[in-house]
Amino acid sequence: MGFTSQQLQAGFRIGEHLIEPRQNRITRRGVAVHLEPRVMDVLVCLAEHAGEVVSRDTLNQRVWSNVVVTVQAVTNCISELRQHLGDDRAANRVIETIPERGYRLTAAVELTGAETARQRPNTTGRSTPLKRWFLVTGLLLAVIAAGAAMWWRSDSANQLTSVAVVQFENAAGDEALDYLEMALPDEIATLLTASTDVAVRPIGYLRSDDLLASARERSVDHVVSGRFYLEDDRALSLAIEGQQVAQERVIWRTRITVPVDDLLAMRGSIAAHVRQGLLPAIGAASGDTLGSTPSHAAAYQLYLRSLALPQQPASTERAVDMLEEAVTLDPTFAPAWHALGLRYYDYGTYGAGREPARQKSLAAHRKALELDPNYIEAARNIVTHRTEAGDLEGAYAEARRLLAQFGPGAETDFTLAYVYRYAGLLEEAQRHCELALERDANNPRLRSCGYAYLYAGELTRVMDFLRLDEGSYFVHWAMVLYLLRLDDREAALHITRQAAEEPTRKLMQPCLEGVAGAALDEPVAQFVMHWEQSGDPEAPFAVAPMLVYCGRPQEALRLLQRAVDLRFCAYPALDQDPIWAPLRQDLQFQRIREKAKACHDEFRRAVDAYDYKQTAR
Repeated sequence: MGFTSQQLQAGFRIGEHLIEPRQNRITRRGVAVHLEPRVMDVLVCLAEHAGEVVSRDTLNQRVWSNVVVTVQAVTNCISELRQHLGDDRAANRVIETIPERGYRLTAAVELTGAETARQRPNTTGRSTPLKRWFLVTGLLLAVIAAGAAMWWRSDSANQLTSVAVVQFENAAGDEALDYLEMALPDEIATLLTASTDVAVRPIGYLRSDDLLASARERSVDHVVSGRFYLEDDRALSLAIEGQQVAQERVIWRTRITVPVDDLLAMRGSIAAHVRQGLLPAIGAASGDTLGSTPSHAAAYQLYLRSLALPQQPASTERAVDMLEEAVTLDPTFAPAWHALGLRYYDYGTYGAGREPARQKSLAAHRKALELDPNYIEAARNIVTHRTEAGDLEGAYAEARRLLAQFGPGAETDFTLAYVYRYAGLLEEAQRHCELALERDANNPRLRSCGYAYLYAGELTRVMDFLRLDEGSYFVHWAMVLYLLRLDDREAALHITRQAAEEPTRKLMQPCLEGVAGAALDEPVAQFVMHWEQSGDPEAPFAVAPMLVYCGRPQEALRLLQRAVDLRFCAYPALDQDPIWAPLRQDLQFQRIREKAKACHDEFRRAVDAYDYKQTAR
């Protein structure tokens, strides 16, 4: 015997699956998934006619109210239902496709029993006093809640809403599409950055075993996840949803279906859905533009494939080759130039590319910014390049223009703080770090602000910034440097032993274990050689205290000299940081200090001149 739609709305079972139409939810063995309302409506319609063939016309009438929809729309709903109910077209365990006729629900339908109590009639036909009390109370609570929400929004107007986009699931079972697992979330993350209301966390920021728990631990407001699969006609379907972490509820869901070989159409659909759906759902403005768009299919696929390659030397070189070909085929797509700039930077800083690759990186970021003047990440990377290349005055001017264009914020204030730190203006760096933290209290990039306090000998604030990116390689060794200043050898050794086997660990582990003298000669030589090759002048300055701690002052001075020669203005850090106390009477140290002070003073004069010129306009 069939059931009415009203009975089914109260809940029913299909095998191990509990179906709750009013909540748009299917639960199996304690694991719940949420469906789009229309997908649930299709299932209810099939359940209402269980064992009977339901035509596409009937589904169109019942679910879409006779609004003209494509055949694919119905197919997509059936495909998603099969996925959630553990069925497939070949097995027909739950839903059977009847060629040229429609679909039939072949599994048994059982009511949950909850519908009986919910459908008990009201014999009086009038509201009881208790019901009226609940109604009035509910209205009052709604007014209070609305007022509280307005107060909260006003109070937190300066805080960004944070979003983590996680790796997508390849439900297609097609290895050729594996690259989309990383490429699709990267695209969504890039599109989200168009809004100045959003702080996008890096992919991999959350643990995959329990996303919501990890999001709560890292104070992420929203999580975006997705899956993709192939339809019978080789169409690619994406199912994407956004969850609000605090209330553990889905606030946005969409389905996108495009031909599997039309990635440009896929990108266009994703961009439209992000702007019109996801951004409003998380309470963020969509911005004036979502940047430049790709126009060459082969170039765009190369770009997407490059995004999936890990940041390792061999794969970085492959990514460079892909992206060079991509920007040759489509020279107007800003994100491809930006991605190429990032890969060139890694190849030049950590690989064999050295300075030529770093120069190419700067040029690529400039091209990205030329194509999309609102590309704040490209602008920030230009400042980073000029800072690390020793062009502190040029970097300062770029950072100021960035601040003027986009206004105060986490990215703009942090970028200016970065320049100040390299120039030795530690108080100014600290001030802008604090401003950035006020805007985005959990931004992992702000981790390096800890160095502005470390160099100044103000250790009480260091860990507040390092905790923003716990577990990263950067923070790993920053914590060791922090503990060396506290002379906490045991804690520093514990952290060191957890590091990968590379030159820094090869020196610091035996040193902290008490090895000294000639036994350290080889690890010291490898350590110095490794850090002298860095294209970032702060790197040799930051790690030189390890050599001081290990009793190798001459090698420490060698790295210090290199940092200052490359225009890392280490003054007044050399006076304020207690780690340098054992070397302050050394004549070479004093000469380096004078050069660092001259660097600092030169930058200060340039800043004063620039600020005066801007004020006079």
